Amino acid sequence: MYIDSHAHFDIILADASIAEGQLVENMKINGIARAVQVGIDLESSRWSYAFAKRHAARGLLFTAGIHPSSRAEAGDLERLEGFLSEVMQRDDSTLVFGVGECGLDYFRKRQERETQTRSFRFQIELANRFGLPVIVHSREAMDDTLDILREAPRTAGIMHCFAGGADAAREVLNLGFFISFAGNVTYRNASLLHESARYVPLDRLLVETDAPFLTPVPLRGKKNRPEYVINTYRCLAELRGEPAGDIVDAVSQNFTELRTHALKKV
Repeated sequence: MYIDSHAHFDIILADASIAEGQLVENMKINGIARAVQVGIDLESSRWSYAFAKRHAARGLLFTAGIHPSSRAEAGDLERLEGFLSEVMQRDDSTLVFGVGECGLDYFRKRQERETQTRSFRFQIELANRFGLPVIVHSREAMDDTLDILREAPRTAGIMHCFAGGADAAREVLNLGFFISFAGNVTYRNASLLHESARYVPLDRLLVETDAPFLTPVPLRGKKNRPEYVINTYRCLAELRGEPAGDIVDAVSQNFTELRTHALKKV
């Protein structure tokens, strides 16, 4: 069964092109066993929690976090901490998959670097406190991202929507992180991504949609949805010269390892 380790169901549903029930039902129809709804600010983190509760039977989990492009004043970080602290004391705390997405984004630059850095460090500490994986976003900021991650002991982590070559992948793997590939690995001109997709060992590999973004070939041009992740699995199998079933099994095992790591702390 397929896993989508990173999606934004709230953004998919915002344009009202598909109903929530159908979106989740499509996962079952297409063999998507689990998906993670990822928070990008306090409001979306609260929504993510409610969404995961509504669809826990369909394998939905969620994260709570503040994206580097989202506002992250001291009060925002404190409210995120309070929200996660409350959830982690509840009976359904097993729905929490990780903290994030957080990190650095020097491409959009919607927040000052100092603000991004402070928010990133805060969320790493939050993940450490609760023993949760940290879900990292890094765009045109890999060196600074890695420097921050090297500074202190961390729980498990995921470099989501990885966009570098084998050298960058090696640095991420050396930190003990998992590397997650999205639909952009299917693009013909993504030579660096193809290189890293061949390089990452099976036991550190994850797959995601980042839906509604980065729709994989051959569906590029449409808004991405979790069921489209199948195309990314197939592409990775072709790039690596491995059976698609081996990719599916490895990702499932890796996801379970991360999940088990978190559950031990609940």
